[in-house]
Amino acid sequence: MRSTAEKKLNEVGYIDRWFRGIAFVHGLPHVAVGEVLVADDDQPCAIVIGFGDRWVEALFFDERFPMGKPVQRGHRLFSVPVADTHAGRVLDGLGRSRDALPFVPGEETPVFRPAPAIIDRNAVTRPLVTGIKMIDAILPLGRGQRELIIGDRRVGKGTIGLDTILHQRHATPAVQCVYVSVGNKSRHVADTVGLLNAAGAMLYTTVVAATSDDSFAAQYLAPFVGCVIAEHFRDEGRDALIVYDDFSKHAKAYRDISLLLERPPGRETYPADIFSLHAGLLERAGQLSPEKGGGSLTALPIIETQEGDMTSYIPTNIISITDGQIYLERALKERGFVPAVDAGLSVSRLGSQVQPKPLKEVTAGLRLELAQHRELQKLAQLETTVSDAARERIQRGNLILEVLKQGKHDTLRWEEQVVLFYAVENGFLDDLPQTTWRPFERNLLEFLRTRYASVLEHIRGNAFDDEARKSVATALAAFKEEFVAS
Repeated sequence: MRSTAEKKLNEVGYIDRWFRGIAFVHGLPHVAVGEVLVADDDQPCAIVIGFGDRWVEALFFDERFPMGKPVQRGHRLFSVPVADTHAGRVLDGLGRSRDALPFVPGEETPVFRPAPAIIDRNAVTRPLVTGIKMIDAILPLGRGQRELIIGDRRVGKGTIGLDTILHQRHATPAVQCVYVSVGNKSRHVADTVGLLNAAGAMLYTTVVAATSDDSFAAQYLAPFVGCVIAEHFRDEGRDALIVYDDFSKHAKAYRDISLLLERPPGRETYPADIFSLHAGLLERAGQLSPEKGGGSLTALPIIETQEGDMTSYIPTNIISITDGQIYLERALKERGFVPAVDAGLSVSRLGSQVQPKPLKEVTAGLRLELAQHRELQKLAQLETTVSDAARERIQRGNLILEVLKQGKHDTLRWEEQVVLFYAVENGFLDDLPQTTWRPFERNLLEFLRTRYASVLEHIRGNAFDDEARKSVATALAAFKEEFVAS
């Protein structure tokens, strides 16, 4: 009788058809989906993604693999090594080093894993502070949430994802971050890594990048490789954040793969299983129960729309999977409102239940005020005259919108946002000219950080009690006196 090893060696496949690393392979009757194929040196060279009656569908890692060279079953699923030492590294879509640093071994983990069971999860209740006022005040995120970032090209979607990662240097407890780049140019990846390095964010961030020049296999696998790295931190009881930049390019890469494999096209020529592919990936995010370590994985997928159309196939798919969306509108950006988040079309389905309590207290009516402001603006355009009360509400709405503006990579801690919105709520800026609102905010934050750091520390302890309110009111009155006098 032949040994198991001899049986493995005898199952040999040959490439029948080939295009850019996408191949039909004959001669592997017992292969499984997700299994790796190996060359004669026993090194993985491809992954199986489907099969027919007489062939298997494979993605080869190297598009220059010789067609006449035989391949064998690897008898193992596609896996990558994961370890704490991945923080600070730049990897390619196959989990290999992209930063020319030595390879660091870790525990081999399959990238295609089931999502945690419902019984192993807890409700999402802890805040994930982004440092972006518009999001923290109106669209708060929680640790373990799945929130879509959606909008047209070049409206700031990637900036929101990166700023969220940059702000995690202030997070308590710490958040380990993974940034996945799919289908972007090499220059974009280099600029992103440079930004993270300059801000010191690479100390807690792993970058997984499959550029537009990389193989289809790398572009297809990159989100799964990034997810399993983030899950490593989650499974150790820590909090992790993963940003997928972006699912639109990943979906297009998978559509190209499916069409070249002659699979039946569906809506907008995407394959029918694109929904389950992304749903299975995003379902792996969540908050684990204490019995499972209590770790969390927060997912921020990015989707690009065409001319603001949120009803096309991929956007509607991801919207139905996630816990809300942050919608960025080109018209807002063109009017100078940055970040260009449309509060009317954006939603966080967890809302104030994941906000720090002090921030929740001072921003409770903010969304309603913005909605009323939009309606009053429409009325003011139709009416030749408006009442004094309506004019005051419009002025208050303009003030709130100005305060919600924020520079690129300029994030604020949530306790600083508490003081700022308290100042707005209690009329400290109402009698100031509109041109001074931005300088007021900038100088106020510097004033608080240098002279009233203890007050910020008190609020950070999740207490905005009478003592804190009195101290904040005193600080605001003293600053305003100095500001007006200068």
